[in-house]
Amino acid sequence: MTRPSPRRRSRKQTGPLSAFGTSVARRRHSLGLTQLDLADLADVGISSVRTLESGNLSPTLAITLRILNALGLTLVSVPHADARSLGSGATELHSTDAGPR
Repeated sequence: MTRPSPRRRSRKQTGPLSAFGTSVARRRHSLGLTQLDLADLADVGISSVRTLESGNLSPTLAITLRILNALGLTLVSVPHADARSLGSGATELHSTDAGPR
């Protein structure tokens, strides 16, 4: 019996979190922090910061929350209709394979 090979995205493909990663990187830059500085402040590995900012893969929620906390940011969950009224300071997250909205 042969095993199916895992599905993998190419490194050039961005994941569903690319806008979120970009906003995290912008915030880090605005604070004058390097990725290493942020990793130290959040007490995570630098690869976790790079992974989050790249948007290619998503680190665990716990790691993401530590990084956001170190940046003075918070993660909020609201209904889709309410999220649209939050304005430009918010980044809407969604999965590309999510069910109906």
